Amino acid sequence: MTLTEIIENFKTKLNPSTIMDSLEKTASFYDESENDSEASGSWEELQNQKRSSSTGFSHSSERSRLTSNEREPLIKLTDVWKIYQMGEVEFAALKGIDLDIFEGEFLVVLGPSGSGKSTLMNLLGCLDIPSEGTVYLNSNDISELEESELARIRGQMIGFIFQSFNLIPTLSTEENVLLPLEFQEEDAHLARRKAEYLLDIVGLSDKKKNLPSQLSGGQRQRVAIARSLAVNPPIILADEPTGNLDSKTGDYILEFLDGLHEKEGKTIIIVTHDLDLVKYATRVVYIRDGEIEKIEIRTKKEPSTINESDMN
Repeated sequence: MTLTEIIENFKTKLNPSTIMDSLEKTASFYDESENDSEASGSWEELQNQKRSSSTGFSHSSERSRLTSNEREPLIKLTDVWKIYQMGEVEFAALKGIDLDIFEGEFLVVLGPSGSGKSTLMNLLGCLDIPSEGTVYLNSNDISELEESELARIRGQMIGFIFQSFNLIPTLSTEENVLLPLEFQEEDAHLARRKAEYLLDIVGLSDKKKNLPSQLSGGQRQRVAIARSLAVNPPIILADEPTGNLDSKTGDYILEFLDGLHEKEGKTIIIVTHDLDLVKYATRVVYIRDGEIEKIEIRTKKEPSTINESDMN
């Protein structure tokens, strides 16, 4: 089945909310090409063309601030609880979370398995709403937004990187990168130019016709990264982004994310149990048993104050 046939099949068989939900698992990444000024200019030209403003959120191709001032949180959680009903028993995955996340910071949410960090990630990414309390994104209460609006936010404001790569196995590398642009109804010629450029900056221009099964794990993650670069979101939310990668490839991915933070001013949020990722953070939120234990403001590359044993 071709890419066009897949898109048309989705559009006829699925409602818009479900279609957009399939894009929640795309990764987000952006231009690493400061060594190539001509390429950088080309990317700016591509990004400046036909940008949708339908979300009602401020989003500029010139990457202007989303928030009105530096003291205003981009994401704010106020007394947030997430409670699941398990038969006759209620289970609180999150308990009274208060957290401000500011535009342009590199935040690592660190916690052991079962700490509630994945539940927190779902709320930060507008994939779920709290049972109690409030989650604000750019001063908007996400619980008060229609599902169609949340879908647009997920598709345009937030880029997702997941531990599993979530590539469509029957599509080529290039077609996987094109997929979000197809859903955004991007001009076909412009979309293909973007896909070619993105595959080039992640070093896979020679693999554009390969299927995911013909790629290594690291290459598949880079395809997922390129796929979400196309929508150029201001927020990147990564859940264990290096969990399925060898250490060398994992370091490449993290250095790339760090470059996005340093060069583009993107807001990076990584949810992980891996203590090594802390060295990239400007702030670390330690979570355990659904509660924030402490928040550490830090300088990049400095040692963490928490030990490996504390993560068990």
